[in-house]
Amino acid sequence: MRYEKPSLSVAEQAALIMGRGLVCDDVLRLEKYLSTIGYYRLSAYWLPFEYPSESPHTRNHRFREGTTFDQVLALYVFDRKLRMMVMEAMERVEVAIRTRWANALAVRHDSHAYMQSDLFKNPWQHSSDLGKIAANLEESKEPFVAHYRRQYKQPFLPPIWAVVETMTLGGLSRWFKNTSDTVAKKDVAQAFNMPTIEILEQVLHALTPVRNVCAHHGRLWNRRFAMSLPRIKRFEDRQVPPEAPNCQAHYLFNFLVVLDVLMTATSPGSSWTRRLLALIDTLEGGPAPMGFPVDWRGRNPWNTA
Repeated sequence: MRYEKPSLSVAEQAALIMGRGLVCDDVLRLEKYLSTIGYYRLSAYWLPFEYPSESPHTRNHRFREGTTFDQVLALYVFDRKLRMMVMEAMERVEVAIRTRWANALAVRHDSHAYMQSDLFKNPWQHSSDLGKIAANLEESKEPFVAHYRRQYKQPFLPPIWAVVETMTLGGLSRWFKNTSDTVAKKDVAQAFNMPTIEILEQVLHALTPVRNVCAHHGRLWNRRFAMSLPRIKRFEDRQVPPEAPNCQAHYLFNFLVVLDVLMTATSPGSSWTRRLLALIDTLEGGPAPMGFPVDWRGRNPWNTA
């Protein structure tokens, strides 16, 4: 098929969705949000307010009777606040894990341990990852990079505790998994209350797309992720099992459970879980679209937050 939908002005977009049944008493306000957020982006948030379609591949586009623009906007605002909260946890956890990994390698080996190919399982991947770091630092304007270049000739790259500052969570996940020093990795896993190195590796890998959605302002509410978290026996009374029907484990609930575990290890006494619970309580219709089980209120950490 050839895409032939016409482009509409903001005023035409507002008239279109109101003609489909969206209730809005202030058209200028609706047009303002359409011009700053965008019709396409907002349409993901009014989807649950539409009548169901007879086909799973099309939308009805007709709003349920009485649906207001304020309801749609409230869901959008909730998702924005949710992203900010998840990103807050991601930042703390990401910084703490990469710092712990860097320190463990530096103490057990030396300041430039990451440059030693014999400390990594796959030399080809190590070479590729090291090349990416070198390329990024070559173009970097960061003061610590400029200072290192002025002061030192060898090694040509900064020490590991500086280099980790340039790593993304996805990059850290690759580096950690490829590390062959199991003593150093076990130190990191235990520090974050993960039962095994393999579990922490899987957690880092699965958390990366969640972090990227937040960083790029994507929709987090009701998103189904391609990857799910592993079953963690230590926390299985908190998690939705991986084999749960309707891909429930691929939604946000399990990721929030694991983020709480990591945050507790990173920032004991943090108010993050309580604030997250308070935000979830504002969600009209409840959190089931995010993979929350019916009995979630009776599970840790929500029953103690």
